[in-house]
Amino acid sequence: MRKLFAVLSTILTLFAIKETVYVFTSTEADMIKQKAITIVIALSITIPLIILTLWLWSPRSKKSGNS
Repeated sequence: MRKLFAVLSTILTLFAIKETVYVFTSTEADMIKQKAITIVIALSITIPLIILTLWLWSPRSKKSGNS
């Protein structure tokens, strides 16, 4: 189940990164008017998704104990 979430998270993260790059490189008049706020919104979505994706793909630590 974790691998499925990791794959879905990766796809979503790649899309978010693509859109974040678009926000940074856009020259449209509407985007330029609100560039500061759209950059903040894009980064506030992309950074947690990157962290989630990396956490999901990292190997689980083996618990030592009774298990």
